[in-house]
Amino acid sequence: MKQKFIRLIIFTLTFVILLGTVSASAQSQRASDYFSYTRVVATPLGDGEFAVEFDINATHIMDRLGATEIVIWERQSNGSYEDVKTYTSGLIDTNTSAAYRRVDYQGTPGVRYYATVALYAKDSSGSETLYSNTSVITA
Repeated sequence: MKQKFIRLIIFTLTFVILLGTVSASAQSQRASDYFSYTRVVATPLGDGEFAVEFDINATHIMDRLGATEIVIWERQSNGSYEDVKTYTSGLIDTNTSAAYRRVDYQGTPGVRYYATVALYAKDSSGSETLYSNTSVITA
């Protein structure tokens, strides 16, 4: 009788610990109240041209979802980076939970670039903007 009671207590404690671990994992998956997944990347296409892409998923259907701007940064001879192009139009979708865009930029072959993307989500309770940089690439 005593062994059955001890087994029952061990089983109950194990179950409670496992349940607590699963609950904690599920809550920590979300990056924010608006974005569940974000990806921003720059890819060389050859001859100085490269693509900048963003792919985002929202936590639910948003009134507006996408990017407010994409800024292209070019490395200067002194090692600093200067903004050389900003895209602002056609980057936002409405009434959706996923958005993707790609812009192509004709840079100078051999020069280093990166992009900053201002990811944006808006619903009836508010909005959020996340700024995400691509890796530095050589055009």
